[in-house]
Amino acid sequence: MRSSGRVALLLAAAVVAFSLPAFFELQGIASADEFRNNDWLNCRSFDVLSRRALLEDGEVPLRTHLLGGGFPLIAHPSDGTWAPTILAVLLLGDVVGVKVNLLLFLFAGAWGTWLLARRWLELETGPALYAALLFAFSGWLPSMWLVGFYNQVFYLLSPLILYLLVSSPGRPERLVGGGALLLLVLQQGGHAFPAVGYFLLVCTWLLVAARRREGDEGTGALRRFGPPLLLLGLITAPMAFARATGSAWPLAVGWALAAGVVAAWPRLRRFGRALAPWAGRLALVLAVASTLGAVRLAGLSMLSDEGRYEHELQRGDALWFPDPWSTANTEERFYASPGDFVAGLSGRVPSAAEYDVNWGRGGDPHQAEYAWLGLTPVPILLAGLGLVAGWRRRRLGVVVAAGLLFTGICFGWRLPPDLHFLFTWGVPALDAFSQPIKYWNFFILLPAVLLAGYGLQVALARLRGRGRRAAAAGAFALLAWPLLQNGSALGELFEFPRPAPEQEDYHQVALVAESWWLEVDLQSIRAMSDELHLRDYVRPRSATEYFNIRRGVGTIDWYGSVVMAEEAAEPAVFATLDGDEIANPGFGGAARILEGRGRIEDVDIGHNRIRVIAELEEDSAVVVNQNWLPGFVSSAGELRAVDGLLAVDLPAGRHELELDYRPAGLIAALVASFVAAVAWAAIAVALVRRRRREAA
Repeated sequence: MRSSGRVALLLAAAVVAFSLPAFFELQGIASADEFRNNDWLNCRSFDVLSRRALLEDGEVPLRTHLLGGGFPLIAHPSDGTWAPTILAVLLLGDVVGVKVNLLLFLFAGAWGTWLLARRWLELETGPALYAALLFAFSGWLPSMWLVGFYNQVFYLLSPLILYLLVSSPGRPERLVGGGALLLLVLQQGGHAFPAVGYFLLVCTWLLVAARRREGDEGTGALRRFGPPLLLLGLITAPMAFARATGSAWPLAVGWALAAGVVAAWPRLRRFGRALAPWAGRLALVLAVASTLGAVRLAGLSMLSDEGRYEHELQRGDALWFPDPWSTANTEERFYASPGDFVAGLSGRVPSAAEYDVNWGRGGDPHQAEYAWLGLTPVPILLAGLGLVAGWRRRRLGVVVAAGLLFTGICFGWRLPPDLHFLFTWGVPALDAFSQPIKYWNFFILLPAVLLAGYGLQVALARLRGRGRRAAAAGAFALLAWPLLQNGSALGELFEFPRPAPEQEDYHQVALVAESWWLEVDLQSIRAMSDELHLRDYVRPRSATEYFNIRRGVGTIDWYGSVVMAEEAAEPAVFATLDGDEIANPGFGGAARILEGRGRIEDVDIGHNRIRVIAELEEDSAVVVNQNWLPGFVSSAGELRAVDGLLAVDLPAGRHELELDYRPAGLIAALVASFVAAVAWAAIAVALVRRRRREAA
């Protein structure tokens, strides 16, 4: 067996060993922390919903009646209905299936790290394997999962995508492969997609900066990377100043300054010329992902018009615009100090979190829960040795520069100059990262493990014979420390099995704090709920979308942060914080007749199709208790919105009305994604054949 095959088997075995605690309770789905479970179960809801729609209801869900009073599921950034990850969920169930996806993604991350270390950085086999195993055993993934963020698992594809990009000269088909992997990040990764895209841009920028050119002999790392990073900052910083001031003048001034600096500095002119082909390669990767994911991009565009995202970053305490009457906003989750950084770099996420108490429930956590990388002390020391010994090497210099830049970003305003502000905050799509550590510290982890591998290589090079073998064996044996420290967190995440579903007739639920809320009108209930952030914290099972989807019940005010701008549907039942369910005395039914006489004989509400049988004595409008969405078509009558709900004007008589959700733009984008998949597959095959002919 070839060496790469043996390494693949070894990494696969390591990933299985690391993930084994997740399978101790085979149907385990939740942790003991109900606050953390909010995010986790919200992420899990999409697989549960897709599986229910496909296997039980026989529909491919473009929309769902089980969230928000009627939500365009195909548009949500966490929906995996159209992603390959749904296959494991369909075959193995929504609990075991997601655990299998965990294994596959963690293996992809470890394999990508191995390829970067062995084939791109040209580390020796042992140190490269050490870096890959350290990546697999790190605390980053358990930290993210234990606090609920399944979407973050898609970051694990970054090392492999980066390898395909940097190794693409002479192998252009690898750019198509990198784009196909980036598609997975786009389909279900949420904020992971712009974060990974920006990381690829930074690495491309630094890779070009590291290239040796005539006259560069003896050039130090600061001279190699300093001017290009200054140029990048001159491009991104004006965006931040423009956003902070609400004016376009920083863009004009800042970008004019950047152009002037390039014109006056020969090194930057050479850099710009060298950047062009690499920019084209990165653009191709993004083009592949974007065309394959046309339906996701169309959905996100639709949500920008019809929905809202409520968790954007606040920078009132920024270094550049200090507010003397405020204190640092701990919610923004930057590293607070060097000690805080080292603790996160070495330790694992705490099993028990500490929270503020809001309305009798756990509220905001005190810790920066996403800061834990869990590398333990020995690998950190090796990474430090690798940094000191490798920063002058061309490709390792890229790793060092990327790691230091993203470390600075994760310190934010606490490490002047504020690199988070200067390099990311003003960039479109990156400005919504409400807790920066959560979205950027993966790009500290990857450089750290690569540098640890190089550090091990440097340390072993100083030894000979038995001493070298003993040191290597000791370093690998000490990987048991992060394996045990971090792997056990996966057992905590899955320690409680999900309850059996209790199927009920379809109705919709909304959460209230106490039963007396039912004495006021629905608009006031919604206002009080928003004021108390009722949908954001610990919720009873009767008001939690994960459990409600499994019993066929719709949750109007669901936990999701990406929601419709107007959730107009009326609940048939109110759930209190104590878990009691109380019938809504003012509920008008699943469908009603507006200002006319007649009766509703039957209503059947599904994901994409709604059927109503109505007997009308006069011309009237039938109002269905589902959000009005553009894209519905009616079998009869004219569709319109009434108080945000679906309504159809019908003449007198008996009607068997059908409303089908067929959003033309999204369906066209879905067709475009399919066509792009066929086209890019054909292009990749043609490129491989041409290269093989040329090689022959």
